[in-house]
Amino acid sequence: MAKMQENWRDIIADRLRERNKNESARFADIIHYNNRLFDTAAKLRQENLDLKIDRKIRDSVNVSGAGGGGGTTFGTDVATITNAQIQSLEKKVLAQQEELTDLHKRKGEHSQMVITLNQKLTELQRLLAEKERALADQTALCASLKEELDEMKASHVTIKDESLASQLRANTAEDKLRAVQDENTKLLNLLMEYKSRDAEIMNKENDKFVKEKKARIESELERAIRDIPGPSSIGADLDRFDVDGLPEGVEFKFDAHDGEVNAVRWSPIERIVATGGADRKVKLWDVGKGVCEQRGVLVGSNQGINSVEFDTTGSMILAASNDSASRMWSVVDHRLRVSVL
Repeated sequence: MAKMQENWRDIIADRLRERNKNESARFADIIHYNNRLFDTAAKLRQENLDLKIDRKIRDSVNVSGAGGGGGTTFGTDVATITNAQIQSLEKKVLAQQEELTDLHKRKGEHSQMVITLNQKLTELQRLLAEKERALADQTALCASLKEELDEMKASHVTIKDESLASQLRANTAEDKLRAVQDENTKLLNLLMEYKSRDAEIMNKENDKFVKEKKARIESELERAIRDIPGPSSIGADLDRFDVDGLPEGVEFKFDAHDGEVNAVRWSPIERIVATGGADRKVKLWDVGKGVCEQRGVLVGSNQGINSVEFDTTGSMILAASNDSASRMWSVVDHRLRVSVL
């Protein structure tokens, strides 16, 4: 940095010397005329002194001529010579005065030119000082920018290294993620397999439960049939289906559900039968018109229905399902009102 400053300072000094030389060459004529003016002035002063001496001689000659007549001829000759010299000297004085006037005029012009050039030189020096200050500022700024550039290069190298490290970590994390995803897929497949097994086991248990329940119901029906009394003990009120005595055949036969029918219940106020089956539905049937007509389907259960019951008013119906839940519906609008797990 110091070497750079010395170099540009030497360059500026050389340029200043060259400019001084060029500017001095412009004023060579002025300097010559000034020197010539001084020489002419000295010469004029000398000639003026000679004129004064000649005048004193002439005065002395005139005085001596007036004092005696013997010197008349000599005085006349001296006067003639002196007058000729005076005229010659007067012409020279006039010429010198004109030349002096011209030189004074040129001196004034040259002085004005020197003042103008000095002003320009001052202005140029001021501009040069401003340029030097600007150059110093730019040099300092350049040095600062160079330092910042070096810092940015170092930061770039650091960031590049960090980016490579981050990329390596990202690749490692992706490998780990793939491994975890593969393991998760294996665990999910294993879980689905276990669930399938559990579902098969549950289906087997449900089938077993349904078979046992069916066998129990059939056994209870057989016992109930065996326990039915004879016709004499039944009583007189057997007109439910407008027949006399016990039913001798099937009054209605219809497919109530898709699958097994697990529960049947009469309504206490109407000739409506409610059925519940393995298809997770409770259905209402109207049997009062001599035919079996479906009055509605009650849905909302998650497992098969195993029990149904009307309330005393016949407006609500309660059903229990295999998912250990009980649900209550409205008979009028068939809407689910309560669900208890």
